[in-house]
Amino acid sequence: MKKVTFTLTMFAACLMAVSCGSDEPKPIIQDDTDSPVVPVNDFPMWPTPTIDDSNLTGEGYNYDYWQEHKTEAQTGDDLFDMCNVPNDQLKNMSTPNLAWTCFTHPYQVNWLLFNSVYDGILSVITRFNGYEELMKRKGGTQAVIDLYARLGCKKLESERPGITLVEEFDLASWVLVMCTAADYQAFSQSQAAQLADEMLNKKWLHAVSSDSHTMLRESSYLLGGFLAYHYDTSLNEEEQTLLANYIRFRCNGPGVSENVGPSHTVIDSSLQRLAAGAQEN
Repeated sequence: MKKVTFTLTMFAACLMAVSCGSDEPKPIIQDDTDSPVVPVNDFPMWPTPTIDDSNLTGEGYNYDYWQEHKTEAQTGDDLFDMCNVPNDQLKNMSTPNLAWTCFTHPYQVNWLLFNSVYDGILSVITRFNGYEELMKRKGGTQAVIDLYARLGCKKLESERPGITLVEEFDLASWVLVMCTAADYQAFSQSQAAQLADEMLNKKWLHAVSSDSHTMLRESSYLLGGFLAYHYDTSLNEEEQTLLANYIRFRCNGPGVSENVGPSHTVIDSSLQRLAAGAQEN
């Protein structure tokens, strides 16, 4: 493996502050030495898939148990546990429906509560049995990309007919999920090319100004950075170093000043190169 995975070393500041109600899970703040650490090493993050999902047709999950019992929860862990899908339904669910079930997790946007958005999305992923199942399925990564292709944002004008419109927070969350798949190199080279092409087709990197929709724009550039770093073999050493620093420190909190222009330029060019491979196929 030519490049080192950034998991648990990429530091990003929380993109916005949100309040947490009394019935919401409390965040795990990674730079608080008194807080527990997300046990990612015990969670099979994007392993080699072994489950043949070609004949699975089950419906998705609507979190009805959580809806009915969330007022009974005593802790944040209780609330997360209530969201887990019953095993018999989980094992028979179609993979597209499973991806949608993961996307609609009630606490999917909990990464906003973390000092590191990457650690935040890892916390959500590693506390939900739906993601563990999705990562083990042979069609899991493709379902992740296919769902992204369907999604548009309510706050942005879409040019794609029949697109599923969602809130910007939810879409940024799914982009961060794809960041983890790219970081663990779960995508094939052709899937990385397909994803790059889809990102460019959405035109969110450039059509969205830096003064608005920052969350979606920056999460998209972060995904582009991961794709470029792990999948673009034409990057020279200087570009690799630039992207490495960009991924680690792009959103490192107040007082951090970085000229992201050069990094964005490398990412833009890399996405174009990757997407060209998808168009050729």
